[in-house]
Amino acid sequence: MIRIAAALALAASTLAAQEGGETYFVGHGDKFVNISFESEADLETIVGHTNKAAGEVVVNAAKETGFVSLTVPVQSMKTGIDMRDEHLRSPMWLDEAKFAEIAFQSKKVEKVKDKPGRFAVAGDFTMHGVTKEISCEVESKELPADAVKRAKFPEGKWLKFTTQLRIRLSDHGVKIPDVGAGKVNDEWTVKITVFAGTAKLPDKK
Repeated sequence: MIRIAAALALAASTLAAQEGGETYFVGHGDKFVNISFESEADLETIVGHTNKAAGEVVVNAAKETGFVSLTVPVQSMKTGIDMRDEHLRSPMWLDEAKFAEIAFQSKKVEKVKDKPGRFAVAGDFTMHGVTKEISCEVESKELPADAVKRAKFPEGKWLKFTTQLRIRLSDHGVKIPDVGAGKVNDEWTVKITVFAGTAKLPDKK
């Protein structure tokens, strides 16, 4: 079975070839990814994070459009409490054994009028084996070459992307158990900051 990440990478590479866009890669290391997720309920607020993600961004500067694919391993998601993390990965929640990755693949990317560096992105968000279409506004910024050099990033061009999503667990077949009543919100806020570069990705060990 082809993993989601491999399938999305193939789609991005195909699009880059067809559209003549430039490809940027996500996955150079933990310091290049910062994703947080938050549930605010009456009895408890849960804040989690991960620094793991992989994907590709195709940018067509002439057409002011592009393509985005991103995957996050469920196993990497942490909330600060080991037992709660085990519950998060269990069949009761995200079922990491069956659905190892959370993924997004864009269907449409358009520049937002009168908002420099901002793009309206719509596409398929897959979690817990269920795919739903979502949309968000993404801010894109090209990093100056001198800043890249000072930060000791791998050689090449670099872009910084930031966005915020609202995801409903119930939309993806995830049910809040009775023990989580009042402690877990069905709607989670996800904040994403990733750096994508044209540099070749490091070999996986």
